[in-house]
Amino acid sequence: HSCRRHPVRRLVPPRSAVASDAEMSTLEIVFRRSSVHLVHDLKCMDEGADLNDALLDFFVRLGQALVPENGLDLERPPVAFLGSHFYDVLCKGGATDGQSGHANVANWAKRRLGTGVFFQSDVGSLAVAVNETLRDDKGEDTGKHWWLALLLNLGPPSSPSEPVNVMLCLDSYSRGDTTFDPPSRTILAGADFHAYPMEVQNLSRAGCHVLIRFRAKGDGSAGPLPDPKASVIEVSGKKFYDPEVELDGDEKASPGPEGGGAGNQLHDGYMHFELDSECMTSGEHVLEYGGPGVYKPPLRLILKRRMNVFQRHVASFLRGYLRTEWSLGKAAAAAPATAVQTRPNDEAKVLDVPQQETANDCGFFMLEQIFLVLQLPPPTLRLLAKASVADLVALPWPKQQDILLRKEKLHSGLGSLFSAAQNAGCTDVEVLLRQDAELRQLLRASMVDEASTAFREAVEAWEVRQHCQESGGDAASEAKRRRVTAGSNGHSAT
Repeated sequence: HSCRRHPVRRLVPPRSAVASDAEMSTLEIVFRRSSVHLVHDLKCMDEGADLNDALLDFFVRLGQALVPENGLDLERPPVAFLGSHFYDVLCKGGATDGQSGHANVANWAKRRLGTGVFFQSDVGSLAVAVNETLRDDKGEDTGKHWWLALLLNLGPPSSPSEPVNVMLCLDSYSRGDTTFDPPSRTILAGADFHAYPMEVQNLSRAGCHVLIRFRAKGDGSAGPLPDPKASVIEVSGKKFYDPEVELDGDEKASPGPEGGGAGNQLHDGYMHFELDSECMTSGEHVLEYGGPGVYKPPLRLILKRRMNVFQRHVASFLRGYLRTEWSLGKAAAAAPATAVQTRPNDEAKVLDVPQQETANDCGFFMLEQIFLVLQLPPPTLRLLAKASVADLVALPWPKQQDILLRKEKLHSGLGSLFSAAQNAGCTDVEVLLRQDAELRQLLRASMVDEASTAFREAVEAWEVRQHCQESGGDAASEAKRRRVTAGSNGHSAT
């Protein structure tokens, strides 16, 4: 599902930046049952390569240990992650829902998180990697695509109004489609209403791609039809030019009056624009057909994203799985058996997050999103379940440029880790991290930076507003109190 607009500048160091196989006898390192191979896995960080499951699992576990404060010593990470294959295994074997699929992964949570699993106070959310099969209009398989399902405030509600098991859909290749009935119409400037109409019948989005189904007609009285390739679209305050145009069949024309003039003309087909990472999928797409001011008024095409069937399937399965985990756990007696059953089980908050401009970075977008939420303490993650879609969308989620920089840093950090393993004669990453504070700092810096801090600060600002709204307090005073408390606690990077 290529979304590339321009050739992407190579920011990821070449494989030669890490010691070659001949120079390094340490070919594999292991961290908490997750391993990375120097030859087989590292090539998946090259430009144009897909992030594989081994690297995803390794980096998430490393992030769980290094991104949270004192994460290496935490009994459980604030964001639980059960592995890149968890969702696929949950659904295998003809499972019809999350309850029946639970048998496929019955011990996964206990093995990774211990007794009590998700419902302890030190776990604020569950991150699930979803590997979706994309299909075209004919239902043909067009490839696999990673996106993140993030569940907040796990467990049954402590009160009827408490939002629990709230699922966020974070997808860097969002799809949306809307048909206009009647078609959205505009007219050539200065022409008669019926002489030169242009209409849009459909607008669809797939990541950074915009596809518009259009039809323009002219009777020749004002000359040839304007070139659709001169059209301009504005999305999220940015203008984009030079669409690819595909007309259905040959351009149709008939002679004008008495054999003169341009005659009747028809442009019927599709326009394809490529946007950038920051353009929102939902909302207004302003089309100036033929160029600025050529047709009036500009067409303001509204696209509203809604949950699709697959997203509802994911939400239903994951909530069914959590329901079964709760019913089997010791904490089940603390709440009515019907507490979780009464919650809608197929709803989610579909967020308009930045989109990937490349064909292969969906896994890295998902990984970066996990790194961001790993900065947040469990109480904040649980409270975030109350946030509106608008508040969540307003957070500074990663853009394409952030992903390119993160890949560079992760590649460099992984090279340093292999070198440290070679020098120490030890392939156990946990041993290396506990022995070497400088290595811990270096690896943590490969996962979080100023952009990550901006995300955490934005969530903290929302948290202050939320507390003030609930308590009727003053936001400035609450923010000052929190800064003083954080300073007195002596927070450190590691």
